Amino acid sequence: MDGGFAGNPTITPLVRESDAHDTILVQINPTERLDAPRSAPDILNRLNEISFNSPLMKELRMIALLRQAVDPGHGEGARWARMRTHRIESDMLAQLGASSKLNAEWKFVSMLREEGRRAASEFLENHGASLGERSTADLDVLLGEC
Repeated sequence: MDGGFAGNPTITPLVRESDAHDTILVQINPTERLDAPRSAPDILNRLNEISFNSPLMKELRMIALLRQAVDPGHGEGARWARMRTHRIESDMLAQLGASSKLNAEWKFVSMLREEGRRAASEFLENHGASLGERSTADLDVLLGEC
């Protein structure tokens, strides 16, 4: 689910109301960049990425804390303790600037669709056997970033 410019909806109700134990996040904004932005447009693009990722990262940290603090055998805590997380991402999307989000040209949208399919296929090839078994995204690493 993606809230776009209105903000991403919280994933907590999704986890709470679903019988599924696996949550797959499709990351469209890079969480980190190897190089620091140097130009004004690059700085604005990075600010955009951080702004859109911030609520999700905060929520994922909260989920990681809940998973560590809850009693895995009882009640609400059991759901969080059993939750398995996965993440699909594409390095290619990191090459696109914030203005690409406004590009509705068919050729560009088709390219994004194909890149999404490629990233999903790569995820399934590398981690498909883990679905239903174990997490492939370590949320605990986010607790070290606070």
